[in-house]
Amino acid sequence: MSGLTPSSPEIQAIPVDECHEPLVDLTQCSDLRVGPPPECPETEPDYCWVRQGVRDRLIQVQERLPDGIYLRLYEGYRSAAVQQMLFTNHLAQVKQDQPDLSEQQAYVEATQLVSAPTRPDGTDNTPPHSTGAAVDVELVDARGAVLDFGMEIADWSRVSLALCETGCAGLSEYAKHHRQRLLDVMQQVGFVNYPQEWWHFSYGDQFWAYTLGQPAAIYGRVNRG
Repeated sequence: MSGLTPSSPEIQAIPVDECHEPLVDLTQCSDLRVGPPPECPETEPDYCWVRQGVRDRLIQVQERLPDGIYLRLYEGYRSAAVQQMLFTNHLAQVKQDQPDLSEQQAYVEATQLVSAPTRPDGTDNTPPHSTGAAVDVELVDARGAVLDFGMEIADWSRVSLALCETGCAGLSEYAKHHRQRLLDVMQQVGFVNYPQEWWHFSYGDQFWAYTLGQPAAIYGRVNRG
């Protein structure tokens, strides 16, 4: 599965058998913690919403964590319009940083960390965050301080791709331990991790279906409200 992203043709070819499960607001769930709005202000109205089945599994994750350690949502749902804005901005940054790349190479490079809502030919993709299936999460202590993961999620665009990888080499023992704990507990309740991003997990989307050999995803693009 090396090199595949949620925007890869193999992933996007997975059919979606939409189950029509609603989006729910995690700020209304007393069992879970939600962080402040992410670094992009346009995500603020939507970031705490996820599919109901995703919410239920996040509660199961919290129940499996030891006392004093808490799962905290960094970001959940993103509208297709916001996802397009994020991808366009990131693609422009990739082109600026690596001017020798072709258009196709720059597109593929940009999709490593930001899913593309459209392919280069203009046809639609299905970004995980726009389905309500994907969550960016971290572990915090009782004071709300993020445990050591070797980097902050908000720094994803300012650090190397290698540091973002779940299995990044050269981490401190604390960072390795915390990444592995998060990975283990999320997988125990059915989530899959996107290996390029230690913080990104999904349940029910096309990437989840491909990873687990499911015949179809159960969550496709959805509009909130």
